Amino acid sequence: MLSYIILFMSLIIVTVLIAASWVLSNIVLKPKVLAYDKLYQREIEEGRLNEQEYQGLEKEDFIIKSRYGYHLSCQLINNDISKEQFLNPDNKLKIAIICHGYTCGKYSSMIYASMFLKKGITVLTYDHRNHGLSDKAYTSMGYYEKFDLQTVLDWCYSEFGTNLAIVTHGESMGGATVLSHHAIDGRVRCTIADCSYSSLEELIRYQLKKYYHLPTFPFLPAAKVLIKLRAGFWISDVIPMDAAVKSNIPILFIHGLEDEFVPYYMSQAMYDAKPDKKEIYLAPHAKHAQSCQKNPKEYKMILEQFLETYYFN
Repeated sequence: MLSYIILFMSLIIVTVLIAASWVLSNIVLKPKVLAYDKLYQREIEEGRLNEQEYQGLEKEDFIIKSRYGYHLSCQLINNDISKEQFLNPDNKLKIAIICHGYTCGKYSSMIYASMFLKKGITVLTYDHRNHGLSDKAYTSMGYYEKFDLQTVLDWCYSEFGTNLAIVTHGESMGGATVLSHHAIDGRVRCTIADCSYSSLEELIRYQLKKYYHLPTFPFLPAAKVLIKLRAGFWISDVIPMDAAVKSNIPILFIHGLEDEFVPYYMSQAMYDAKPDKKEIYLAPHAKHAQSCQKNPKEYKMILEQFLETYYFN
């Protein structure tokens, strides 16, 4: 009788472990993405998107096919200043590629786009896989997204030629993407990484404890295996810090000091570990992805100073 009880309890424990690990893997792979129209309204209501200004921009919507077969929904926001300069063969066409964060979309990038446009830089935004109008595919928190970003750069070079100056900007998961991209592509002149995590595995460890009050073991090891089986990558391979430290590309790290979702010490650690060509702005009074919203003047000033130092020179 005792053996049956032990077996029954063991089955319950295993079932709970698998169920909890499956839920954890879904948080990574299948986040609850905001509907496109609801995202548009939210960005307007929160003051991150100026609807009148956005509607007045010259925009071109197009699709890029990823190396994995799914399609990425993209938008090019033209800049007359950059176009005029490009007519001079001694000048490069200036393009900023902006990567949005987890559960968001292209509209979430507009709070940053305006700063680049005012500096005479054409802006390209796109929806990550599984977000916005792009095709469905497991979210990978930067692993596959870095290859999609590389494909977007390929499109730029195919469309406009090689006389380009590209800057990348990413928020949250987008920040992890633009940093991870450095490991596979050196065609970027400089990068702004806003509230990026330094390691996906460390982020999950942190969030398991803070938000779910769960121990790392056995839930994280089980979730790691499930993610590998379902999506083909190990979360331990998503380490933006490694790419940032080894990169020769200038990086501006930005992080809100009140960020509890991705702690600011992750950006601080990446900044400290990168040998040179680096700047950091730790924004006061800012929670996750709120540095620009809470400190618009300071954010703009620091971004422009960084561009003057590493992009325009």
